Amino acid sequence: MKTGTAAETATQLEAELEKYPEERGEILLEAAQAWRQAGDDDRAIALLTQAVAAGGEDGGNARVELAEVLFDLDRAEEAQTCLDELRNEPLSSPVPYYLAAELLEHRGELQQALTWFDLAAARLSAPEPTGGNAEFGFFTHANHILTARRRVRRALGLPPDEQDESVQSPSDDAPALAQPAPPGEVRVLFWPRAEIPRAHEAWPNLVQHADADTAIADREAANRELSESGIARIVLVPLTTAKLQEFATRTGSDPAAEDTRLACMNEIFEEGGAIDWPPARNERCWCGSGGKYKKCCGRPVSI
Repeated sequence: MKTGTAAETATQLEAELEKYPEERGEILLEAAQAWRQAGDDDRAIALLTQAVAAGGEDGGNARVELAEVLFDLDRAEEAQTCLDELRNEPLSSPVPYYLAAELLEHRGELQQALTWFDLAAARLSAPEPTGGNAEFGFFTHANHILTARRRVRRALGLPPDEQDESVQSPSDDAPALAQPAPPGEVRVLFWPRAEIPRAHEAWPNLVQHADADTAIADREAANRELSESGIARIVLVPLTTAKLQEFATRTGSDPAAEDTRLACMNEIFEEGGAIDWPPARNERCWCGSGGKYKKCCGRPVSI
């Protein structure tokens, strides 16, 4: 049965196809996801089929999305055909191959997932040396793919290879505070995306830069490192400048002091403000962007 809000969103998205033809593939993907939420898998399949026909990276992403729908409908043979067709696509972007690997890893098919992570890694190529954010973005997202590949190789009991050893650890100044909680659980205090510039302005010595993309990418990489270290549960606790200022004023403490922030984190946690990491693929991303995790921090951007 269709749910009103999702069906309305899907209909609105389809209405935008003629208005924004240059974004056709992306709109078809978003509309298909909305129809799935509304319970209309047939309409989702129809739109994803159109997106596949459009080709390019969006077409490749649509093949993965279509395979996911078909797997969920117990149509595994058709789903596998979608992935086989993607494998034969001459795409330069690693993103569709990464998404296929993530889908298969989620299904517990680790050997197949590794094959797809290898395909994604093979499509990584260094950018032209333009300097600054472009190069940082490449290394961040290449690291994202190679970290996921290493995770699966470890799960399969394979020894580290050259690409595993090339994975960079997150930077030491990632804007977060982690604290062990119950056994097997770590609580991590972090600034959501919109709060990072505000926190930098309020406490520049505490939050050393205002680049939200860099800070969030570091946090996602650090989350994955924690997960790989054997931590069973990672709980993210979002902190706002208003909350920290209010807490510090109320308790007569220094907002820049680590003890103050840890105490504030525990209060937020007890009030139910924590987020389990990682979110489910179709849930809102933890970073506060408003997008789905699999289309935000849960996936690399185009490289």
